[in-house]
Amino acid sequence: MQEVLGFVLSFIIKYKFVFLFYLLIIAFLIYNRKKLVVQAKIIFLYRMKWGLTWMDKYAEKFREWIILIGYIGVGAGYVGLFYISYVLIKNLYSMILKPTAVSGVSFVFPGVNVPGMGILPFWYWLLAVFTIALVHEFSHGIVARAHRISVKNTGIAFFGPVLGAFVEPDEKKLREAKDITQYSILAAGSFSNILLAIVAILLLNLAFVPLQATMVEPTGFTFDTYVDETLPFAKAGIIPGTLITGINNEPITDFQEFDEELSFHHPGERITVRTPNEDYSIILTESPDNPKKSFLGIKDIHNKVEIKDQFESRWWNIIYVVLTWSSGFFRWLFLLSLGIGLFNLLPLPIVDGGRMAQVFLHKLKGPEEGERRYRQVSAFFLLVLVLNLIFPFLIKLF
Repeated sequence: MQEVLGFVLSFIIKYKFVFLFYLLIIAFLIYNRKKLVVQAKIIFLYRMKWGLTWMDKYAEKFREWIILIGYIGVGAGYVGLFYISYVLIKNLYSMILKPTAVSGVSFVFPGVNVPGMGILPFWYWLLAVFTIALVHEFSHGIVARAHRISVKNTGIAFFGPVLGAFVEPDEKKLREAKDITQYSILAAGSFSNILLAIVAILLLNLAFVPLQATMVEPTGFTFDTYVDETLPFAKAGIIPGTLITGINNEPITDFQEFDEELSFHHPGERITVRTPNEDYSIILTESPDNPKKSFLGIKDIHNKVEIKDQFESRWWNIIYVVLTWSSGFFRWLFLLSLGIGLFNLLPLPIVDGGRMAQVFLHKLKGPEEGERRYRQVSAFFLLVLVLNLIFPFLIKLF
């Protein structure tokens, strides 16, 4: 019993900001329960008028440009729709053929370990999601207003633990508008998220990373966890967090150099892994993805750096902390904005891609047959999405 209570307590402490955030959300829902609109018994909408004046102002001021960009977004939206649909099907197919393959689809919440990115910090998540939602919904609204379609409300949507935002255009006028107009309004949110992701990655690689690089020198790499306790690093006793500085007689400055040197060695060979305190002798094993490639059995790898001597003053340290925080934020903003933008293009109910597919199939097949085909398509991709998310857990269970 004490072990269970200890586990629960440590879990709450670890995710204290997440718990506090959702407690505030629950308090908000209870306080505003009379103002909430419930849809399908599980979706709660809180309507506001926030941002409508801005939409009207900028839609009128830049009307021609907004309409043009909206039309460009239609092409990008359908490319994204087909791309993310293909990726989901291909990912599921790969996992069925090879159950040990890593899924490319996962939930992304604070505290979740995302392959290749590490653990998502709460404040990064909160600021990124707020920015993404603001850009996404403002784009829907401003394109609608540029086409002279009124926006009645903005608001916040609650779907279980998933938070979202929405704008509410005049549905009657939207359905009466030309198909290309409907497409441009529906695709605007996802297209703006993709553009935001591009801006984030450009700022990261052209500003923050180069500025950071001038202030530090690489020293090696570390890792956070083992893939399995029976694999080389774990068997050799190299604990997570150990700084790796070389392989055999070759010093390395980051994991990329280590990996390049490792490519010259084959499974079954013995190598020496160097650290600042001692050297470890390990026997390489086969990679689960490629039997000819060597495997270390570690994940969540991070390159490590030290601040150069000339930047050791207090103010330089503050600048470096700001640059490091900003780099981390823009990395997550890129991933989340791109991911949310593409997810919203899936042909599923309640997301933009579903409405785009519905309008297209109604036009192609007529209202009745088009609606029937749309429901078949959306049901198929809902199943594909769910299987992508739960398949790794099913493999572990069975």
